Amino acid sequence: MSSEKTTCSPGRLEAFSDGVFAVALTLLVLEVKVPHLHDAVSRPEAWQALRLLAPKLGSWVLSFAYIAVFWVNHHHFFDLVEDVNPGLLWLNNLLLLFLCFIPFPTAFIGDYPLNPVALASFAAVLMGAGLVFTLMWPYAYRHGLLRSSVRKKVVQGVVRRGGLGPPLYAMAALGAFWAPWIAWIVFAAVPGYFFWHSMHRPSCE
Repeated sequence: MSSEKTTCSPGRLEAFSDGVFAVALTLLVLEVKVPHLHDAVSRPEAWQALRLLAPKLGSWVLSFAYIAVFWVNHHHFFDLVEDVNPGLLWLNNLLLLFLCFIPFPTAFIGDYPLNPVALASFAAVLMGAGLVFTLMWPYAYRHGLLRSSVRKKVVQGVVRRGGLGPPLYAMAALGAFWAPWIAWIVFAAVPGYFFWHSMHRPSCE
């Protein structure tokens, strides 16, 4: 048990976080605008408009996948948390700050999918979120906020897996200035990796 006074219950913090996740997901889709057609019944014009909208739709799906993976892992984490102290509270707020900002670089890469600055900004936000969430695990363990049944090797395993994300995002940010496809490969591969691991909930043993 942490010596610091509990700020709020884990349930209350998770409920607040779920609301923020929902808002972030909602803001993503607001950037996908219905195209304006000069001829309301023209099928060729409608198909052309949808083709032009493809980068926006792609960036929306990509960011939705990232936020969904963060939400699932966030749920798994707080399912193992028994107490919340001020430090964990503010680490969680910092995580939510990065996640709430994701709609901005999402819109940026949707408009300019080959612009290295846009791609690097998307990578930087993901890197920040990944770092903070990875740090939440050892912080909670060190301060006795996790269930007593959670073993140190479980936390080490999560940190080891989570620690792969930030270097890959850094590679995407730097690689985008050499070849944009490098960033896109990283962006497509990383959520798949974490999705697979999120299907295997950490055990306490």
